[in-house]
Amino acid sequence: MARLILLTEPAFADAVGAPLRKHGATVEVASTLAALEDALAEGTDCRLISFGSGVIVPHAILSRLPGPSYNFHPGPPAYPGIFPSVFALYDQVSEFGVTLHEMAAKVDSGDIVAVMNFPFPPTWDRMALDTATFGALMRLLEHIAPKLADVKTALPRTKHAWASPRRTRADFNALCVLPDNTTDAEFARRYRAVGEGPDHALTFTRFGRSFRLQPQRAGDVVRGGVKT
Repeated sequence: MARLILLTEPAFADAVGAPLRKHGATVEVASTLAALEDALAEGTDCRLISFGSGVIVPHAILSRLPGPSYNFHPGPPAYPGIFPSVFALYDQVSEFGVTLHEMAAKVDSGDIVAVMNFPFPPTWDRMALDTATFGALMRLLEHIAPKLADVKTALPRTKHAWASPRRTRADFNALCVLPDNTTDAEFARRYRAVGEGPDHALTFTRFGRSFRLQPQRAGDVVRGGVKT
């Protein structure tokens, strides 16, 4: 039976593991790098799949596996790196997507094997786009699960290529800081892109102190399409 190691958050494990198990694979879940190391200590004749995980897998681990490992990126090839929905919203694009690619030592640089795009309206904010993105990731997973479960066969590569720049945490942090000359239009643009907490918010500096935007939205926080 095919053995898959699924690197994902505990909140996603059941939903993400189900399509893979449906095609006969044994799915072992790891949510940390240490847990991944423990799983590989039981044997490396397996396939590694990352979905909704912030863990960066080092080359030393990837090189121990017999074939390519795969990552589900929550954005299209035009937006490699962290928080792709944020930068797409800030750019005011009208189409987004998700990407399945081979994992490589450099984040979001491996060969691309599948892309699924979808349009979205200008009324959507970050919460709406992130929720739709999770749905697209799940649809892509369900579509390609039979091939992922066939651990002896690598998925065919496409001609899609990653764009640049590759966004980083520093880029996101810079977007969260409002310049002194921020206009109403620029505030609205950044607010739509960044959204509200609990772990992020727009800030500005006055009197030598940093001030943080007070969240106005009450209720559950949606993270990756899942209420938390």
